[in-house]
Amino acid sequence: MPEVTIDKPAQPKASPDSTESLAATLVNQTQGDLVLVNSNTNEQWSIPPPNIISAGQSGQFRSPGDFSNPAAGNVTYKASAVNNATFTLTWTIPSVGANHINWQTSPGLSAQESGSMSGWNISASWFISG
Repeated sequence: MPEVTIDKPAQPKASPDSTESLAATLVNQTQGDLVLVNSNTNEQWSIPPPNIISAGQSGQFRSPGDFSNPAAGNVTYKASAVNNATFTLTWTIPSVGANHINWQTSPGLSAQESGSMSGWNISASWFISG
């Protein structure tokens, strides 16, 4: 259950013109579909999470925020080929303070992250296998 807490860089400083967001790519390295079972975000999705990510494919979503409202939310996918094991990603990217990003898998799945977790506009990928 990796959990990442990363402070913001010293420069540039957040301002009302700053935006906060998470652009995520989930790469399905299982033998079956990843099926969305739950998704929530503080603001309306810029790009909603796909309902199904087929085996060998990737799916993207984007959770926005602004100076007053952090980018925050969660998604949970069920792996059809791995006894319905789940992958859950939860995030909070505030204007001020540390970013909090957590991902969990149930037995049978694993997930590796690639990308930077620092700053206000996070872009990262998770490779889900099992």
